[in-house]
Amino acid sequence: MREDLCRINPRGDAFLDWLLDGPWKEGKGIWINPHSEVRRIYESILARQPELITESPWHPRFRTDQVTTRGDNPVSLSHIGQATSAQRAVVTEHQSRVASGAARPVALFSGGPAAKIAAVLSQLAHGPELDTRFIIDRAVQSNESGSASYEHINHANALNAEFDNTGLAIMRTALTRAIFGEPDAAVALDPDYRRVDLLPRAIAARDIPVYVQYELHGIIQKLRKWLGIRNDHDKSRHASRQSTRVLSFIEQACGIPLRVPSRNSRAFFLCMNERQRLNAVRENAHLRKSPGLVIHELSADELARFYGDSVLERVASGDLFSDNACIRHGFDGVARELLEKLGGGYTEGFRVGRIYLDDEPDGGVRVVAVVLEDFDTGAQHLQPVEHLGLSLGQSATYVWDHGTSAGFGQRILDRFRFGLPVPHQTIATGATIQVLFRITDKDRFSELPFTGLKQTHFVEMGGDGDHLLVKLTSGGNIGLPVYSRSYAISALAGLLRVVQPDSGLTYLGTVCAWPCVRGINGPNNGQVVRLADNAAIRFGEGGTGMSKMGSNAQTLLDMIELDHGLPGDAVLAPGAYRQTVIDRRRRVRRWLRKYGTGREV
Repeated sequence: MREDLCRINPRGDAFLDWLLDGPWKEGKGIWINPHSEVRRIYESILARQPELITESPWHPRFRTDQVTTRGDNPVSLSHIGQATSAQRAVVTEHQSRVASGAARPVALFSGGPAAKIAAVLSQLAHGPELDTRFIIDRAVQSNESGSASYEHINHANALNAEFDNTGLAIMRTALTRAIFGEPDAAVALDPDYRRVDLLPRAIAARDIPVYVQYELHGIIQKLRKWLGIRNDHDKSRHASRQSTRVLSFIEQACGIPLRVPSRNSRAFFLCMNERQRLNAVRENAHLRKSPGLVIHELSADELARFYGDSVLERVASGDLFSDNACIRHGFDGVARELLEKLGGGYTEGFRVGRIYLDDEPDGGVRVVAVVLEDFDTGAQHLQPVEHLGLSLGQSATYVWDHGTSAGFGQRILDRFRFGLPVPHQTIATGATIQVLFRITDKDRFSELPFTGLKQTHFVEMGGDGDHLLVKLTSGGNIGLPVYSRSYAISALAGLLRVVQPDSGLTYLGTVCAWPCVRGINGPNNGQVVRLADNAAIRFGEGGTGMSKMGSNAQTLLDMIELDHGLPGDAVLAPGAYRQTVIDRRRRVRRWLRKYGTGREV
């Protein structure tokens, strides 16, 4: 591997040396190539594709001082009676102005891809009648990471390539590594290396129910499949397919592409050995039935066309998923441009710190205001709202504000985070890596398709005519905010197995790498808590958020009393997502009546 890394660049193995430095079991954080030549090439690519600036490791928003961890973004839920008299007066005045028609109702969104698309759909459907606002914090955005750039319908080929992607198998892998360790870095070079892992030092007591539910969920889905009943995996794939129709609707309505234009079909999945190929054949037969994917087995000539003749010595087979596509890079900027074009607002540098709710005489419960905290000054701003949709990821922890009424037992529950408004989730951290290639044969190289390899994916980001920038990802280290060095080595090895010099590309250097943290819950899928009649929170997407951001956005809007305006063929039927909804409104009403003391804060 070192020879491949150093073929044309004597210092091309600097990233490998960094990975190998220190005890082998340690994880790794953020790495940026220190060489000025790499930065010069990167900036020449940015000059041609300025939308990539949000993914640049030299951009001011790229955080190198810390990695995202769970719970570092607390959000408090309070009764409006606990607000100050001045805050209550602001809410009352706003509600009066909306009732009289002097002000527009406010729909506030914050978070990842689902929240962004929900804001766009909301503004598109309601126009000037609604004041749609999006709040973006300064956390690393998941949609700028690795496989999240890929709009996949078949769940990133985990089901047809992995053999240890269940709760018990993950625990078995973790215990084996804990007892025997990984003394030799070469273990990561095996094409069947297990990259879904849980390190014992990452286990917290409150995580155990998540893993137990994860395993039970997998058994139930296998049983439903055996009985011929549509299971949650099939529903999720259907939601992914509907999501592509949502994006197509937005593209046609607004004239702004949300996906990468391509001269060729993008989604290729390669099997590295016969074992993977046989498993893929079995799984693809099911995928053709549900959700009805069109899957084409690549011929030897087609494989050689994109990857060079030598790939035939390293790959057992390949499939083309023509339904799938790639999301435009720099999606945050795309969403901002689109929302502002439609007349909505987009504010950066704030986080949602507190949510004020009120109970109503008819038994309903509504969010009436949100406190936004300024990152630069720490100042707090109260924003009255009529609709609230959040998708803040694994960093957010939602807590009840019991005020002075909480007894000793309640304080103990709060200390150990039991009974939270949104169920507990753990994290799974993958490695996101940007890799630089030199184009050594411009006649041979045309385009690098999106490529999936057993929990590793890479996609072409851009280039300057002489160089190609590739985004590479590998997951997922469950429980830790840093990624495993073995995953990064395995991902690089997989990339270099496929992209050889006879493809017209030669590895030049690694640009940067950082942890890509995702939320994991028991079903390992997205869920949504219906917090109030007009507010909902998505969480625990498990790495498939970008593939379902359109249908997830529809779900959010359905939950917060807003029309999505989608045509019939793009609408996801409630039966396809009802199993992901957790309705907490009755519980919230009980909490409001118990702790709505009128205490001023």
